[in-house]
Amino acid sequence: MAQAYCVKEKKMVEIQNPTKITMKNGKLALTGTCPAGHKVFRIGG
Repeated sequence: MAQAYCVKEKKMVEIQNPTKITMKNGKLALTGTCPAGHKVFRIGG
């Protein structure tokens, strides 16, 4: 599974329910939630 940095928990976490998105500049990214329920985002998904 993909990992992302959770700012609220200050550590790397597994992304729950990852969704691939395309940013305005055309780059791919992953968005989802951390196990505690906070939003996380990773560029280059």
